[in-house]
Amino acid sequence: MAEAIRHRGPDGQGLWADPGAPIAIAHRRLAIQGLGEQGAQPMVHPEGRGVLSYNGELFGAARVRAALVGEGVVFRGQSDTEILMHALAHWGVESTLAQISGQFAFAWYDLSRRRLYLARDRMGIRPLYFSANGGRLAAASEQKALLLLPWVDRTPRPEAMLRYLILQRTDDIPGETMLAGIRALPAGHWAEWDGATLTEHRYYRAETPVPRTTIADVRAHLERAVKEQLVGDVPLGAMVSGGLDSSSVALLADRTRLEAGVTSKIHLFAYHDQLAEMDERPYQHAVLEAMKSPHEVHWVSSTPARLAEEHERYIHHQEEPYGDVSSYAEYTIAHEAARHGVKVLLNGLGGDEVFVGYPSFLGPLMLDVLREGRFAEAIEILRVTPSLAKISSSHTVFAAAYHALPARLRNTLMAARAARFGGLPRSLTLRAARDAFRDYHPHDGRGPINAALRGSIESWSVPRYLTHSDRMGLAAGVEGRVPLLDEGVIRAAWGIPAAERFGRTGLKASLRAAASSVLPPMVRDRAWKLGFHAPVKGYVAALDSPLREGHRMVERLLGAAPRWETMSPAARWLWGNLGAYLSWVNERPLAPALDAASATVNVAALGLA
Repeated sequence: MAEAIRHRGPDGQGLWADPGAPIAIAHRRLAIQGLGEQGAQPMVHPEGRGVLSYNGELFGAARVRAALVGEGVVFRGQSDTEILMHALAHWGVESTLAQISGQFAFAWYDLSRRRLYLARDRMGIRPLYFSANGGRLAAASEQKALLLLPWVDRTPRPEAMLRYLILQRTDDIPGETMLAGIRALPAGHWAEWDGATLTEHRYYRAETPVPRTTIADVRAHLERAVKEQLVGDVPLGAMVSGGLDSSSVALLADRTRLEAGVTSKIHLFAYHDQLAEMDERPYQHAVLEAMKSPHEVHWVSSTPARLAEEHERYIHHQEEPYGDVSSYAEYTIAHEAARHGVKVLLNGLGGDEVFVGYPSFLGPLMLDVLREGRFAEAIEILRVTPSLAKISSSHTVFAAAYHALPARLRNTLMAARAARFGGLPRSLTLRAARDAFRDYHPHDGRGPINAALRGSIESWSVPRYLTHSDRMGLAAGVEGRVPLLDEGVIRAAWGIPAAERFGRTGLKASLRAAASSVLPPMVRDRAWKLGFHAPVKGYVAALDSPLREGHRMVERLLGAAPRWETMSPAARWLWGNLGAYLSWVNERPLAPALDAASATVNVAALGLA
């Protein structure tokens, strides 16, 4: 299992097993802090209290370490793995999760209680999959490790396939995957395995409502979060897309480094596709020219021909499909970063969901402003709407009315409309609508804007971006960091009054104001963004044969499909990419040594990196 995810941890490996339990824990290491043997895993507690396998980083770990030292804990090294291990042994799982901050997934085996605990960070930045079947449990950072086991059910789940085809995502129901035998531990959850049953517990959910805050509060939390995440004993980097989110992170990191007198270079990665219909380079150049601390710039691009050459490897690392080809841009950036020895990349993921960045939030934002009696601000929203995404002011009125509907009805209408827009046959459209009414995440219903934002973090937006950012980065052994999803940043951003979250240049007014001291005016005041863009038409044309075969496979499984000739390039990518993933699942080999033995042994097996 660990070998299957070697790419996530190319710097070392470890194995711990207790045949009497029976349990085996394997680990692949990506060494970023506490280099050398002091951070080797699985890490066994010096007094034999437990064994830890941990993927990720703790931020603000010095505070946790100091608290443990104050309670008599003795440390042997400086790694955050050792801090987490002692916290779990000293405080227990629940108390530890309440006191740590970071991006992580871990497995902790309590030797005295003979219990296995799994946990995932508050936002779900690091992945954790598991399969439980007949008294057996396996958990891993990626599905490919679990698919080695013969007792893991690979059967595709048709309703999950439909959700992907109509919504371009797979995360509307937290914890579900496309395969019957594999689940994901949801963000902000921990679980306990007693040898027969896995019991899940929720330990975190973003608060709504939150106390009122100011722009100064938002600025302070942004600065703290970026500073905390500029940690590591390896070269660090940042993505520069030219958008407001990544620009804020990169330039706040630059100022933090400048004030601290850091002399090492930060590597800046700017992506541009030669086939892009819109050009972000003027904004990227503005950000790069504003950088003052030591840095090195790397321009990155990709081509349809290159993706065609790497398609099988891309699918292997992608696992569950992504809704468009732009994830290949991150794949390309990560490999370029690895070529320069960079193991950490900061990015601006989460900015739209935390700071109200999507036109889809205009409806609940309008309702909030009207609820507060701020009619002048409501008119201002209507005025700036056309500049956001080439949509009319009437869009906001309809969006507000739509958001006021009951959640199940909204889900059903959304699914049916998306299915018909995507050209799905009537039978699949009706099936998707029934599934949406019955099972979709409610996206926090008709509440205020913060409830809508929380829905995007828990379900329909952030999870898919985090999943594929993780896959594409760790395919090259590069860890992504997302300071805009820090829980303190979220609380501060959501405490800003609704009327102060948009302005004359559009949405995300509070982020613009909080980062205004570092942002170039042309970036701060831009009303639109493109992001890491890969023009789909050229890439789909280069992958015509494998995507056609993928489309045929999905049609066989669902019993219906639009005709290939009538489909847009975006739809061809959706159907073909889904089929490519399902073919990859079918072709995954079983581990020969486990074929017979694991069918009868009550075993907990883990592979984390």
